[in-house]
Amino acid sequence: MKKLFLLGLIIPLFSTSCCSIFTSAKQTITFVGKEGTKIYDNGMKIATIGESGETSVRIRKKISSKELIAKKEGYKPTPLMLESSFNPVACINLLNVLAWGIDLGTQKAFKWENTYFEIDMEEEK
Repeated sequence: MKKLFLLGLIIPLFSTSCCSIFTSAKQTITFVGKEGTKIYDNGMKIATIGESGETSVRIRKKISSKELIAKKEGYKPTPLMLESSFNPVACINLLNVLAWGIDLGTQKAFKWENTYFEIDMEEEK
């Protein structure tokens, strides 16, 4: 019985990694701009800036950088680059290859570097 109990404690420890324990798969990104500006990711609308001139959205972390597009009627579409960088929490994995594999597979070994965007849009002529 003690062996089963210990096994029940050990398996979860080795099946998760540091980033999986300490960080979320998504990160909050804040956009500030003109009311009605829509933010698109891969052609899908993910947020709209409201009356307050600000909105926040949680975006899943990725290994590579991601380009978002801000659109508003009467203005040129504005590209916004979400830059991915290494998450130092992953270093707690040390030499545990399995933990590194989990963090890389879940893409939690990375984070968004820039989490605040002030959108300055150019009017169309």
